[in-house]
Amino acid sequence: MVSSIPDKTVQRIEELRKLLHYHNHRYHVLDDPELPDPAYDALFRELQALEKEHPDLQTLDSPTLRVGAPAQDKFTKVEHRMPMLSLDNAFAPQDLLDFDRRIKDRLKAHISTDSVHSDPALFSSARVDYVAEPKLDGLAVSLVYLDGVFSQGSTRGDGLIGEDITPNLRTIKNLPLSLKDAPTGRIEVRGEVFIDKRSFEALNEEQRKKNDKVFVNPRNAAAGSLRLLDSSITAGRPLKLIAYSIGLTEVEGELPDNHWDTLQWLASMGVPIGQDSALLNGIECCQQYYDDILDRRQSLSFEIDGVVFKVNHFTLQNALGFVARGPRWAIAHKFPAEEATTRLLAVDFQVGRTGALTPVARLEPVFVGGAVVSNATLHNMDEVERKGVKVGDTVIVRRAGDVIPEVVGAIESERPSNAETISLPDRCPVCDSAVIVSDDAAVAKCSGGLICSAQRREALKHFVSRRAMNIDGLGEKLIDQLLQRKLVSRPSDLYHLTREQLLELDLVADKTADNLLASIENSKETTLGKFLYALGIPEVGEVTARQLASHFGGIEGLAGANVEYFVPRGIEGIGEVRANTIANYLREATDLPSVIKRNSTDPAAIQALKSWMQTSIPKIKQQEIDKILEKYPTTEALQQIQSTEIQSRGGSRVEGVGETMAELIVGFFASPQNTDEISRLQAVGVHWTDRHVESSSDDSLSGNTYVITGKFADIKRDDIAAALQARGASVTGSVSKKTTALVCGESAGSKLTKAEALGIPIIDEAGLQELIS
Repeated sequence: MVSSIPDKTVQRIEELRKLLHYHNHRYHVLDDPELPDPAYDALFRELQALEKEHPDLQTLDSPTLRVGAPAQDKFTKVEHRMPMLSLDNAFAPQDLLDFDRRIKDRLKAHISTDSVHSDPALFSSARVDYVAEPKLDGLAVSLVYLDGVFSQGSTRGDGLIGEDITPNLRTIKNLPLSLKDAPTGRIEVRGEVFIDKRSFEALNEEQRKKNDKVFVNPRNAAAGSLRLLDSSITAGRPLKLIAYSIGLTEVEGELPDNHWDTLQWLASMGVPIGQDSALLNGIECCQQYYDDILDRRQSLSFEIDGVVFKVNHFTLQNALGFVARGPRWAIAHKFPAEEATTRLLAVDFQVGRTGALTPVARLEPVFVGGAVVSNATLHNMDEVERKGVKVGDTVIVRRAGDVIPEVVGAIESERPSNAETISLPDRCPVCDSAVIVSDDAAVAKCSGGLICSAQRREALKHFVSRRAMNIDGLGEKLIDQLLQRKLVSRPSDLYHLTREQLLELDLVADKTADNLLASIENSKETTLGKFLYALGIPEVGEVTARQLASHFGGIEGLAGANVEYFVPRGIEGIGEVRANTIANYLREATDLPSVIKRNSTDPAAIQALKSWMQTSIPKIKQQEIDKILEKYPTTEALQQIQSTEIQSRGGSRVEGVGETMAELIVGFFASPQNTDEISRLQAVGVHWTDRHVESSSDDSLSGNTYVITGKFADIKRDDIAAALQARGASVTGSVSKKTTALVCGESAGSKLTKAEALGIPIIDEAGLQELIS
């Protein structure tokens, strides 16, 4: 149970999720990362370890399940018929050996199955064939060719949904617009778009001559160029493509049966592939390849941040399968980060949307990892203590790729006599309100709430963001002006802005004002999930907000829920059968003594009720009667009991909402300040379509767990989930051994593959209708 886990562990897991979501968004969506890859990887691995130790705390919106980031709205969205997955990482030789051992162990376990009996030697070989490829530091893309002609190209996005950037991809000179001798059908090529080192230097030189902003690194330049709305500008950028695999491919004739031959097949049709790739036998050769590429890294014409190793044979890949985040048969062996030393000049404290104070290191500028860096986030005071740093210290700064550095620690032998201990301020640096520290000292917060301009600013930024209310054009500078001029103090104030007020702001002309007002008006029509996410309920991310919307259908039910509703504890000792018996007797009771009906709180009435329950309900125990009456003290409450409420069980009624998050949600809606703001937003016209959630006493699917995937002709996935949940079932986002069945529509992807590998039953749309009818 969550309650038995130390609060500090819960806080750390929540903190890690928040950090990883933030930096994932900066890296994959904004192309403006702040954290080095090694630092991100360390946070990711720490969260993985904690969630493995405490699986009850893993939520659907956890970055560990998560593949990546959502697509931007600048381009048409494209659904990847086969997901573009991420890879697990290796950081040391032992990680690579462990990967090889896991591969062999899993393949040996498949030898006895029917699916592999035709080629047992392939599965029992002492040495696995791997394909090794330098890991390009660019932007992943999908290219679809129909009958040999390039028809559509898209970004990776979140791995499931990307952006259609076909016009921009057409400008890449080494991307073939038609394939040579291609078979009839669909070929999906996957690759990396990048800018080589020499071209990048030339591009920045041109930017300087035009007095334009120079790019930080080749990856930023490539990503930014592909996301330009004007493809004529993209055409002037020195972009290149290297293909590394195929996606969903359906052609006449047979395809190669392994990855290496697939690369050669692509090359034969004119698709550029990496010239440094190699087919290797055994993990020892992989380590030698890694060492060789690391030695030659600086001499390569393009930026790389590691090496990718993939099991070569597709038969083995299929047997190995996937985990939620990526394939078991591939791994990225990352290069070590670059390090430098500099001086820690100061530590400032920034105030976030929820009031959390974050220490930020201000550094003497130093060149490391290809860029000059001058600051780094220290996350919290625990991090400061772990690193043992003081103001004035000479610190080790680590940086990889194109992001703000990590402070690894201090060189204590060089510590000056006047080095200052970093202390948490007693008062908020923005509004001077008192700083409150949690009991376990893990979180420090400003107590000012919306009195604090920093919290108001961050709350407004979150509310207008693309994944929340999506008010385009309302950026940080405009929000700052609106706050400074006291035109807004809360989100609902945005809907009262006038054209005249906007025109008084700096850099706002007629067209800008009109576009912003139109965007504000358009945002009034939203979804409940987006609205809940926009409210900024603590720890409720985008996925959890959608789960809450799907479960409750409207905001009233959510606002009225208590912690017990989210995480029902039931009554110890009452199993499913007896819970049904008790609930049915109480619901259908017509012979309750009249004294109970008149006054259920009178001692005589309570005693009469106990006697009635003892004699009327089979096999009920006195201890159970006492607990039921303690929980349901009125006749009305007793006769509305659902069996699932008294059945002894763990888990959560809403997937991903544990006890800690439930308390935060309930606390949010218990605040008059928050409920008043919701009313204000509804009063100005913010609306969504409530989805009616049937109340039902049907617990026919209680104890079952379902996963939904694919497209359905006659029913929406949210409605499928609601129908299953209304019958007592749980609906989760990933397939596991505990899954009862996979509800599968058309164009299913990796979930179907995993379900088949685990022998999980598959239910099609017709079977679904039979199940819920």
